[in-house]
Amino acid sequence: MTRNRWTPWDSATADGGGMEAVRVYCLPHAGGSAGSYLAWSRSRQVPGLDFVPVELPGRGTRMVEPPAASMEEVVDGVLSVLAARPEREPFLLFGHSMGAQIAYETTRRLVAGGRPAPRALVVSGCRPPGSPVAMPLHDRDDDELLKGIVELGGTPDEVLEHPELLAMLLPVMRADLGLLARYMEAVRPTVLPCPVVALGGEGDRLSGPEWIGGWGSVTAAGFRRRVLPGGHFFLHGEVDAVMDEIARAAGEHAGAAG
Repeated sequence: MTRNRWTPWDSATADGGGMEAVRVYCLPHAGGSAGSYLAWSRSRQVPGLDFVPVELPGRGTRMVEPPAASMEEVVDGVLSVLAARPEREPFLLFGHSMGAQIAYETTRRLVAGGRPAPRALVVSGCRPPGSPVAMPLHDRDDDELLKGIVELGGTPDEVLEHPELLAMLLPVMRADLGLLARYMEAVRPTVLPCPVVALGGEGDRLSGPEWIGGWGSVTAAGFRRRVLPGGHFFLHGEVDAVMDEIARAAGEHAGAAG
């Protein structure tokens, strides 16, 4: 099977393999790669869920490509992946930080195009659409950009300790934050027909508990929020809880939004 560059670790075939599982497309944070979810894709902790990491241009297995210049470009790629799957196959979208906005915009585009929506949208560590930009660092110099990244946490020490790795990370991070800022300034939130689950870290200074409840305004179906221990990258330390919430959303809304 030829791998789709957007989903390099997708084990299901395009002719209906994995139909018994609910597929969870996992979208990364700014500067992040599909590798953030590689362990999830190999885990059998949650039977019935097939976690599919999504790789954006400019990082990971697509490092030789330039980063995406717009949210439209990213969402077009995700939509192309979904279009290659069986139309009635159940799926969820999960995104952390910038990934949550990608997941929301993908869902909005699916609905606008009359295509099946995800069984549920699960967003993590992110302000709802229409909120002020949380991290306007894309137009700052490298030192200020790096300081902002370090303060958020979540960047491996081996990256911070090696200038050559930082030289690769900073342009991608700058491009992602610019993409996100332009999107957040332009987006006009619409109400989705699928349920939304919003997760946040109790110590997240960017998108903490005071923000995540706002996601309830973008759904006409069920909404649930949950605050977990940790900062902006709380999901790294709360993987079991995050997976449980995804599994709960998949089970609660079986048959929804198809």
